[in-house]
Parts: sequence; structure tokens; C-alpha cells
Amino acid sequence: MSNISPIETREIADADLDGVAGGLSVGGSVEGLTANFEQGPNGLPVLTDISAKSVSLTVSDIKLGPIAG
Repeated sequence: MSNISPIETREIADADLDGVAGGLSVGGSVEGLTANFEQGPNGLPVLTDISAKSVSLTVSDIKLGPIAG
């Protein structure tokens, strides 16, 4: 069994997003980030592979109102 927490989602109406004063607060973190590059055209690095042990993203400051039940 996996050690992954379930993701809770909910659709947000455009009108609700338009009413958010000051915008959204977004934060997150990445643990164990690994990226591999190869030399590309004109010596510029080209990303060939990327992986992470864990990623967390939080979005807040959205007033959703009561949940319809």
C-alpha cells in the first residue's frame, strides 16, 4: 500500500475567483529535487530528466462560502 495522502479537490466558479481581494496566496515546497541536463545547441543546457521525492502545494485566501450539501 502506498504512503500517499488523498487529494481533496473542489471546483471554484469564476465569479468566486473574481471576488478574491488581493489575489491568492500560493506556497509550497519540494524535497529531494534532482535534475539532469545535457549540452544542447550552442552549448546551452537542455533539461533531460527531473524528479522529486515529495512536492507540496498550498493555495489559500479563497472565500468559498458554505458547502452545498
